[in-house]
Amino acid sequence: MNIMKFIWFVTAIFLLFSCRKGNIEEVNLSQYFKGVSGTAVFYNPDASQYKIYNIPLSNIQSSPCSTFKIMSANIALSENVISKEDSTIKWDGKIYENPLWNKTMNVNEAFRTSCVWYFRKLIDKIPQRTIKSYLQKNHYGNQDISDWKGIQNNNTNVSDLKGFWIESSLQISPMEQVRFLAQLFSKENQTTQTLKDMMLVMDNPVKIYGKTGLGIKDDMVDTAWFVGFYEQNNRKIFFAIRLHDKKNDIKDYRHSASFYAKQIALDIIQKAKIF
Repeated sequence: MNIMKFIWFVTAIFLLFSCRKGNIEEVNLSQYFKGVSGTAVFYNPDASQYKIYNIPLSNIQSSPCSTFKIMSANIALSENVISKEDSTIKWDGKIYENPLWNKTMNVNEAFRTSCVWYFRKLIDKIPQRTIKSYLQKNHYGNQDISDWKGIQNNNTNVSDLKGFWIESSLQISPMEQVRFLAQLFSKENQTTQTLKDMMLVMDNPVKIYGKTGLGIKDDMVDTAWFVGFYEQNNRKIFFAIRLHDKKNDIKDYRHSASFYAKQIALDIIQKAKIF
């Protein structure tokens, strides 16, 4: 057993022990995953209670990919690098595969289209020590930004589409995702309100906020995320869905896996009555 597997094993035992104390409850959500391997973590901070599907997977770290755009925008807004009214970054004319990225845009447009070049340029406006400080303060995964330029990512040679948060040095688990989000949105201020406006994906009957993330390695899905929270009965419930299948029979899974994770989350929130 190598060291990483040993850590995951010990963590799983700890989580199972915690279940007996009532802090964590294992729930069966397999009907929503429909045969796809993955995990779901739901967290109610008011009751300090987790409900988790597939506990062993819930503490394994992987690249945050585009879910890191929540943290990126939070740092940039908090440090006044951008504001809600002034966040435009000029397009340099490079043609990207995603046509929605081929224009000058603001942070709201970049977040909703998951524009990598925008957030690459935004991150480069912030000192590395500042990024590191925010990751440490928020206990964000392994807090490793050593591969700042994303050299470890072999999916592209375009520097504007690489970074430490995309299949590179930074890693985070679903459990850590919900803890980060709960800490971030425990405060109501201008920054968190701006983030909520960007993250809103459904307004009726439940307000649901979130961000997808997709990681590709060796031309196959490595990680597919949907993380966020929903507001119900004057409380916030935080969640993280992550899929572990590299490929399956789902149509165009390589490109749609994160949207499949999003749909799983929406179905669970609207039908499963987790809390």
